[in-house]
Amino acid sequence: MTHLHFIGIGGIGMSGLAAMCADSGYTVTGSDRGAERPKNRRIIDALELQGIRIYPQDGSYIRDGRPDLLVYSTAIEEGNADFVAGAGIDRIHRSQLLERVIRESGFECSIAVTGSCGKSTVTAYLAEALTNLGADPSCLDGALIKRFTGGRYAGNYRHGAGKYFVFEADESDKSLVNYSPDYAIILNLGCDHYEKDELVRVFGEFLAKVKKGAVLEREVYELVRPRLKPGFPVRVIDASPRPDSQFAIEEYRILTRTDAIYSQGGRRERLAPSGDRAVTDTIGATNLLSIYGMRSEGFRLESRLPVARFTGGRKLELPQPGFHMAMNALAIDALLEWIGFDPAETIEALERFDGVWRRNDYAGLTASGATVYDDYAHNPEKIVSCFRAMREMGDGNIYAVFQPHGYAPFGFMRDQLYLEIEPELRNNDRFILLPPYYAGGTSSFRPKPEEVLADWQSRCRRPERFMYFPNRELLTDFLLLQSKPGDTIVIMGARDNSLSDYAASLTGEKP
Repeated sequence: MTHLHFIGIGGIGMSGLAAMCADSGYTVTGSDRGAERPKNRRIIDALELQGIRIYPQDGSYIRDGRPDLLVYSTAIEEGNADFVAGAGIDRIHRSQLLERVIRESGFECSIAVTGSCGKSTVTAYLAEALTNLGADPSCLDGALIKRFTGGRYAGNYRHGAGKYFVFEADESDKSLVNYSPDYAIILNLGCDHYEKDELVRVFGEFLAKVKKGAVLEREVYELVRPRLKPGFPVRVIDASPRPDSQFAIEEYRILTRTDAIYSQGGRRERLAPSGDRAVTDTIGATNLLSIYGMRSEGFRLESRLPVARFTGGRKLELPQPGFHMAMNALAIDALLEWIGFDPAETIEALERFDGVWRRNDYAGLTASGATVYDDYAHNPEKIVSCFRAMREMGDGNIYAVFQPHGYAPFGFMRDQLYLEIEPELRNNDRFILLPPYYAGGTSSFRPKPEEVLADWQSRCRRPERFMYFPNRELLTDFLLLQSKPGDTIVIMGARDNSLSDYAASLTGEKP
């Protein structure tokens, strides 16, 4: 039996793959620098329940025997203590190992979800839709899927008995070119990590390895079309109808209505005006709030329901707000119909989605009555999509707090972020910076957020819309003093799990 040792096993991508390998019969151990930190215990505890031993990342694993392979991600530096202790042991990148495990597992249909934004959400949404359709898929995601969380699994991996395997393929280190899935979904190409020409080259190389076909958003299709193999099957999705549209969103709107609703044990029933129970479904009570942006008025609640109509007139009540969610649903609908599912059943399956941890997560209400959300948004496209979704859920001011996930990406995106977010801000909205997250290692600690703030303020007519706080304590005082009922506070950023704790702290809830 092959023994795999994962360096950095607590990472969101590494931990899911480690769980999958353990389920596939490999002997798995791992190390992680942050294994003992409370914020990481959710993932570490799940791995240990699978019998995976976790070591400090100091090379001490070698005392218990030499593994057959050292598994690493692009984030692991050459001088890592586990590499040093394991000199002479063969190494394998996590993407290469995943491709190997996919082949060994014998899935009849593998589906890769990639692109610059929304990969984790679409991977989860597709896996849940297949589950709703009774297909019992396996899934490996770059985020924790709420519905698949519990017991031996943290939520980023699901072991199913069906023939489908859905996985997230990461473009940030170009490792997606190591995969050869049956199908792929690509929703966007944004300059999060590379310039567009390089992204087009990388995605073109990836698509050359896709076996049966791909669902592509229109802009993606136009960019990569010169690189597609002759005759390669493609389904193109459009944000609005065109004469040549195969799949398009014909309409997207928000329905506002006041219903009498009660929630008991996670079961929601909406009462018709007569008092008869008219519409019934099952959904987590907390998720209900995050999805429909409800405001309490005694026993009556105002709900905002996002609705999309696809090509052919099919209507879908979206489980989460935002036009980007309509595009996500359209892409999944196109793929599921392609691989043989009934279109009517697909629409029904897409109306149920419990969501992903730190994606539009409802955290609660502040003492002043403002609504707090927690979101993983960390690049301009995601931040703007998140902001627009918040706008759909209420008419008050938005306090958008962003902690960049590192100095280098902050410097890379600073200009585009300003250009994207500035037009979205209303007079009393605020876009607020926190110091970039620093996880250790080499850093220039530039650009300084104070300098970026000064640059942004010098470029706009309402400089007070942009703010910077050097710590969370000062920010908390500001938010709790300034926000009022009907306002929205959204905490955004990647890599730092404590952001969720911070969002909860604004509501007085324990994380």
